[in-house]
Amino acid sequence: GFIFAPIAFIIGIPWHEAVQAGSIMATKLITNEFVAMLDFQKLAHTLSHRTQGIISVYLVSFANFGTVGIIVGSIKGFSTEQGNKVASFAMRLLLGSTLASIISASIIGLVL
Repeated sequence: GFIFAPIAFIIGIPWHEAVQAGSIMATKLITNEFVAMLDFQKLAHTLSHRTQGIISVYLVSFANFGTVGIIVGSIKGFSTEQGNKVASFAMRLLLGSTLASIISASIIGLVL
């Protein structure tokens, strides 16, 4: 939560809620969006409507380690050589998809 707290603050979440929101964001990245949504459900009543909206948009993407693994595995099923190429830049895929989630949440932060 503390690592993602500055990112949460930058995308529009108030600082006093940034650690809680950052914890949910980190849970999504490490596990998946379904586990993070269960954690978010437990914390949602303690967060402001603005934070709830921003985190909700952040959670609906598929930016996590499991999804990258699915992509690499699927491509390896077609071609081992191409799958190995994709595996070599898997972390860049994860970074790009996480940045897309952050940008989407930032846009909602501007609107709310």
